[in-house]
Amino acid sequence: MTGLGEHKLEYETVGPFVTHVWLHHKDGHNHYAARPVRKGVRWIRPMQLSKKEQTEYVVCAKKINYWVAVLFMVGSSLFAIPGFLPASLAPAFNVIFFCGSIFFTSAAYLQLVESINKDITNPALFRTQRCHWIRWAWRPKNLGYLSSLVQFVGTLLFNVNCISPFFLVTPLQMDVVIWGSGMLGSICFLISCAFAWLEISRDPMVKPFRSEEWWIVWVNIAGSIAFQVSSAVAFYLPQTGDVFAPVLASVGLTFGAICFFIGAFLLRVEDAIDSQKFIGGDYAQ
Repeated sequence: MTGLGEHKLEYETVGPFVTHVWLHHKDGHNHYAARPVRKGVRWIRPMQLSKKEQTEYVVCAKKINYWVAVLFMVGSSLFAIPGFLPASLAPAFNVIFFCGSIFFTSAAYLQLVESINKDITNPALFRTQRCHWIRWAWRPKNLGYLSSLVQFVGTLLFNVNCISPFFLVTPLQMDVVIWGSGMLGSICFLISCAFAWLEISRDPMVKPFRSEEWWIVWVNIAGSIAFQVSSAVAFYLPQTGDVFAPVLASVGLTFGAICFFIGAFLLRVEDAIDSQKFIGGDYAQ
């Protein structure tokens, strides 16, 4: 139990990780789950704010989630496009992939910032009186933070994976740097998904096949598995320098990118539904 003057915070955990928090105050209590708060879908009313200030706070909090979704959709589209283009355009694929990786990394960093600033393990979140952003912090008890941090590392590895073909020429170099960074990046994505799933696994409000959160997490899991399969078979043969299984690698990459696009689009759907609830007064406290 953590004190906030007249207010008290009580945490619910999975192992060492906080998944829910109760805010006890003189008028009763409020219950918050980590992921909806992190994504701006279930907002925390800062104490002692007017209705106008509350609205401004919510709009500010939702902006970063908007850009996370948009940047992930653009990046996913760029990773998916080469799968539908003829082989004659293959020389341009590396440029497209590299551009996609930049959008991925930008979105992942914004999501990391979001997880730092919307962290229910941080008591200061409940006292915030204006929307401002801390750009780096250590939040080890927050599964959303760990998921975002590992994902960000994965996107950096994909930056290496996508830019290296412009500089490396031998099969050994390509296997060590290009294939290696792709494999590690895909493993990071899978670990990130595991944290994301654990974050919602005990939330009674998340209904399998019926909740946007459930679909977002599982579509991203499917995309990460597809990326892992694609990376695993994309190593270079030492005799020829050719990719071991180019068709499977391309199909896996394209399918995974489509899954990530759907997951990012569902973030916008989730946010739009929540905005209607806010406008309709469902969150009046």
